Amino acid sequence: MIELTNVTLTRQADALPIELLGENITIVGAGAVGSFVTLALTKMGFQNVTVYDFDKVDTENLNAQCYRWSDVGRPKVDALKDVIKQFANVDINAKNQKYEHGTFPGIVISAVDSMAVRKLLWENHKECSPHTKIFIDGRMAIEFAMCYAMNPMSEKDIASYEKTLYSDDDAVQERCTNKAISFTSMLLGGFIAKVVKDFLTKTVPYSRVTQWSIKDNKQECYPVKQ
Repeated sequence: MIELTNVTLTRQADALPIELLGENITIVGAGAVGSFVTLALTKMGFQNVTVYDFDKVDTENLNAQCYRWSDVGRPKVDALKDVIKQFANVDINAKNQKYEHGTFPGIVISAVDSMAVRKLLWENHKECSPHTKIFIDGRMAIEFAMCYAMNPMSEKDIASYEKTLYSDDDAVQERCTNKAISFTSMLLGGFIAKVVKDFLTKTVPYSRVTQWSIKDNKQECYPVKQ
């Protein structure tokens, strides 16, 4: 049981009950989206968090990912484990490897920048993984974000989500100077954490599909029908 103290979780206890914080959460990808959603969730008190990534921190990552200059050259998950320990006093389960197979219980968050890996992750969880409660996919451009929160056992969600999948060759290739900025990754990471909270607490319908033009200050949310 997670210990509630007056210096950590007391100010959110009414919004996010302590008994929900033991949920299993697996995040695939520790880049812009993955690093900040990990920070947000562990700050909220979630303890059973596993993060997969096989990349290393590069200087070009520092503007929009949750890493320090001292982390350059280190495996992202190792650096993120240290950051999370310092900021949230949580020991995440860091997997310095590429996701290639397997299903995960509880909440699965896709925070990858490869459509091929996103499709593989989805294919491995849809229909055959009743222990996976929800599949959340966060996508971003420099000032645009999308979030899908899908039930991998729902025929409706399977049909709807698979319409959004395409090949990496068909993805829009932005200039290297127009790919990522900190506020987009922070906003999307925080929003995914909010979806997790809504899904678990069931106080309001969670946003099933979200399209967010941050540049134009326009957001469209389509909540799940309960």
